[in-house]
This record gives sequence, structure tokens and C-alpha cells, in this order.
Amino acid sequence: MKKLSELKLLQSIKTGKGLIKLIFSLRTIRRTEKVTDVKRTALTKKQRERVLEKTDAHCHICGIKLEPNDFHADHVKPHSAGGIHAENNYLPSCAICNKLRWHYSPEEIQVILKLGVWAKTKVLDESDLGVAIANHFVKHEMSLRQKRKGSANKKEV
Repeated sequence: MKKLSELKLLQSIKTGKGLIKLIFSLRTIRRTEKVTDVKRTALTKKQRERVLEKTDAHCHICGIKLEPNDFHADHVKPHSAGGIHAENNYLPSCAICNKLRWHYSPEEIQVILKLGVWAKTKVLDESDLGVAIANHFVKHEMSLRQKRKGSANKKEV
């Protein structure tokens, strides 16, 4: 993975094309360095309890209150990036945050957060771009809900 000093690349980008190149580059690095031959193992109930205690039973990403039997043990260093199966490599998260965080690198997460915060400000100022972002986002979310609904119906059959 790129080192902390290279995160400054985002600050030096001067064009949209530069941002696109950075995003593709970070994705390529993550995919190239992906670990695939390590078997995953589950945490014990006691280990899960200790992981949940680390944040006083709150999601380490969004802060929502978590239930002992309904949380994800999120890898600090993703399993796909060589993260080990050890208690100190887990923090509790809600399902939504863990699924969105996926196995992105720290650099990708920073770009995603910056883009998300910027997009939110555009939506709030109700500019043409903000309205377009909002419309595309809602359309995308509705499409995902339909897919989930369709796959849930197929499972019932």
C-alpha cells in the first residue's frame, strides 16, 4: 500500500482526470496486493464480547449503539490486505458501515470520505449539480433495494 506521505497526492491533484487516475491507481494497488490464500476463522463468543467492549458497544465508524448479538467485527487491517485474525485487529461496526467500508485501503477511504462530504454540500446547496447528484443517488439506492427484494423473493421459492 502507499505510504502516508503519498496521501498528499490528493492535495496535489489539479484536474478531474488527475482524481480519476488516483482512484484507479489506488484500486489497482489494492487488487494487486490482495491476499487470497489465507483461511478465515471466526472469533469466539468471548473474543466478540471483548471486541464490542473496545468502543463501549458503539460502531467505530458511525457511532451507532450496537447490540451484543448484532454487530460486525470489522478488521482494522482488512483480511484481504493481510490483516491477521487477532482480537487487536478488530473493532465493532454496524452492518451498514462494515459493508460500505468493504476492503478499501486507508487511502481509498480518505478519497471516498472527501468526495462524500463534498457531494453532500452540493446536495444541500441545491445547485443543479447537487440536485443531479441527489437524483442519481436515489435512483441507485432504489435499484439496489429492488435487487435485494428480488433476491429475497427467489430465496423464498
